[in-house]
Amino acid sequence: MIRLLDTWKYSTQDPDCAIQLLFPGSELIKENFSQAFQDLFVIKMLNGKTNGTYLEVGANHPTFHNNTYLLHHVYKWSGLSIEFDPSCFYDWPQLRPESNFLLADALSIDYKKAMQMWFGNNSGRVDYLQLDIDPSINTLTVLKKLPHEDFRFSVITFETDAYTGDLRARDESRMILSSLGYELIGADVSVLFKDISPTPIAFEDWWVDPLVISSLKVGALINKDAHQFFPQLLIHQNI
Repeated sequence: MIRLLDTWKYSTQDPDCAIQLLFPGSELIKENFSQAFQDLFVIKMLNGKTNGTYLEVGANHPTFHNNTYLLHHVYKWSGLSIEFDPSCFYDWPQLRPESNFLLADALSIDYKKAMQMWFGNNSGRVDYLQLDIDPSINTLTVLKKLPHEDFRFSVITFETDAYTGDLRARDESRMILSSLGYELIGADVSVLFKDISPTPIAFEDWWVDPLVISSLKVGALINKDAHQFFPQLLIHQNI
């Protein structure tokens, strides 16, 4: 039986956590590190891809509730993690010394120039984009600053914090990403966070680029009519 509300962690040691990963290299995963299975979503959408790339805006801690640690540590991905909070700076060299970490205000970066330097002038693609800074209206600002004419992202997680009632970032980001040809796989991804609400809260949208994610996956997972989307449901899909 799938626990919709309180399953935050994947572990092969948990007898109740019968998650169907089923992709090449899935046997390498012993546990995940994201708060709500974002890392498993990314690696499952990309069929266990190794040596991928990521841009992590709003990185926070290098391992705890981190969306790229599994990708980096197990699947040998590389990229850049950006964080504004200086208290996070000292953990990164100790816990992820081989990762690229930038302590900076994500709103002040010239992404067109920076991404060419980070990922190369001719790459044109980043496998995973995480956008998660506070408040969500600032996350929207970063999305607008990205050089979409030069780069596409295979998988995107965008923190909307829709549960707060401020839907500006969620609604406008959906218009922008849809216009760019991305497909909304998980609308209003929801989790149980009892400190805020006794019922599940919608906090994020999950997107894929149909140019690289198979139409079979997109068709199987799209949930246009769902009011709330639980990440466990996606991870359990046998695709």
